[in-house]
Amino acid sequence: MKYRYLLFDADQTLLDFTKAQRSALSVVLEKYGFPKEESVFEDFRVFNDEMWKRFERKEISKSELIRTRFVLFCQKYGIEHPSDGTLEKTYQEALSNAAFLMPDALEVCGRLSRHFRMYIVTNGLATTQYQRLELSGLRPLFQDVFVSESLHAQKPSIEYFEAVYEALGKPDKKDMIIIGDSLRSDIKGGEMFGIDTCHVKIHSVKEDESLASPTYTITSLKELYTILYEQP
Repeated sequence: MKYRYLLFDADQTLLDFTKAQRSALSVVLEKYGFPKEESVFEDFRVFNDEMWKRFERKEISKSELIRTRFVLFCQKYGIEHPSDGTLEKTYQEALSNAAFLMPDALEVCGRLSRHFRMYIVTNGLATTQYQRLELSGLRPLFQDVFVSESLHAQKPSIEYFEAVYEALGKPDKKDMIIIGDSLRSDIKGGEMFGIDTCHVKIHSVKEDESLASPTYTITSLKELYTILYEQP
């Protein structure tokens, strides 16, 4: 087999974050009196994605992201933001319990786990990500989970990948591959660290393709079988 160590991103690779986010946001919209319009969901998705991109670019801290995202979103819709932080807590609790799988994720990971050492590499909040992975049934299939909050670094930074590499015992980088949906954080991060990359394009999301050049591109997780069981 061509690789021994598989680094899997979580959201939009194995876990359906779009569906999870919508589920969690529905709870917030209902509880705090936001307009019940489809456009509100899309507005938050775009707004939240941009906040996380700014965090990845180190333009804002994680605490600033968490502290301000719903303050600003409430301002947009003229909703009074509770000063006690209950709105963010409501969202995080609902998100933690939203463990929707991407197509074929459990089947593919179950098979691959019998032949490879597998790890989750994800940006996000540790409590939320751990809970979602447990509820999804994926956690037992992976040797370890590396969440950016716990490592005090985030993809695509070299610091994040170095921390994971140290934890894995510094294997030969030729034996490693990162599998993820984001050109900016997964594929670019893998490139900079010097490992092969697999871009997962299950859902079509517009990204600047000049950001990175993946080693492989797939549109179904089952395509990993061809890549990973390929003879050297």
